[in-house]
Amino acid sequence: MKRAIFPLPIFMLPEGFTRLRIFEPRYLNMVKTALKNNSGFVLCTFEHDTPFNISAQGCLVDIIDFDQDDNDVLLIDVFASQNVQINDVYQDEDELRHGLVSPCNTPYWYKDSNNDIGDHYLLHDALKNVFAGNPELNLLYKKTHFDKLPWIAARWLELLPISIEKKQQLAFETNFDNLLSFLHTVINNEFA
Repeated sequence: MKRAIFPLPIFMLPEGFTRLRIFEPRYLNMVKTALKNNSGFVLCTFEHDTPFNISAQGCLVDIIDFDQDDNDVLLIDVFASQNVQINDVYQDEDELRHGLVSPCNTPYWYKDSNNDIGDHYLLHDALKNVFAGNPELNLLYKKTHFDKLPWIAARWLELLPISIEKKQQLAFETNFDNLLSFLHTVINNEFA
């Protein structure tokens, strides 16, 4: 399926939510088309050294809400429905990027891992505290899955103030046990 592509310096995984500020005409048109066709668009990581600055993978996102800020900039809340592989990228006359996207199963641990919190309750509790202490984040997440360990790990990867490159490495190049060990070290100052 063909979709518009929005490269940004952010990192998202399936079932994540984020708020975007849309002000460029090409992206305003992208949002208008996505809403009209109920098709969503692809949000991917901006990469300097690739054609059209697009990563090989991204998230197909659905627009779930919209508003305007005090400066009349469009705010849209999006939900990452699935990870997708991006191919055959081109740019239209408005410099909006498009590509053929197909579902992909990465990160592998997201669907295949055990959901049981088990010994990882500290990651669970710390994330719940972050949500409780951040009303804007809490309002953004219409649906949470604090009972699923992969969901907790994915949200931590999105929220941690580490480089996008490190987030991609942890999400796509390491196994789930190593990711959890990293999260325990960073979040709870534990050495698993």
